[in-house]
Amino acid sequence: MKRTIKGNVSWIGYIDWELESFHGDDYSILNGSSQNAYLVEEEKTVLIDTVWAPHRFEFIENLKKESDLNKIDYIVANHGEVDHSGALVELMKEIPGKPIYCTANAVKSLEGQYGKQGWDFHVVKTGDSLDIGNGKKLIFVEMRMLHWPDSMA
Repeated sequence: MKRTIKGNVSWIGYIDWELESFHGDDYSILNGSSQNAYLVEEEKTVLIDTVWAPHRFEFIENLKKESDLNKIDYIVANHGEVDHSGALVELMKEIPGKPIYCTANAVKSLEGQYGKQGWDFHVVKTGDSLDIGNGKKLIFVEMRMLHWPDSMA
C-alpha cells in the first residue's frame, strides 16, 4: 500500500509485525518493524530501496498496483543490507536493465550477497546528482559507517 509522504513522494515499504529481533538479540523489537522503500514520481520515477527477501513477492505485487514497473526509470540503493535490498533480485527479473544508483561500497555489498547479476550500476559519490524532472534533483551524500560502510542518503 502506497502512503503519500508529500507531493510526489510516497512510502511503499512493508510493515513486518512478526519481526522480533534484528541484528541479533541486541536489538529486540517488541512491536514489529517497517522496511522502508519510497517511490518518487516526477518526470522520472525513482524507486528508493526495496524490502527484505521474505516479503519480496508481496512488495512487488503492491508496487505493481501503485505504478507500472516499466515506468520506473531509476532505482536508488541507499545501502545493500537485506532489509533495503532483499527484493532487488526478484524486481530486476521484472525490469531488467534499469539503472541502480549506489555507492562503490554498495556495489561490493550487493554483488557479495547476490552475485554478479550484470546489473547496470551507476556509482555515485557525495555531491553527485540525478535530475528527475520538474526542476528536482536527487543529490547523493555518502555516509560511511553512519549505519554500514556503504550507506548514503
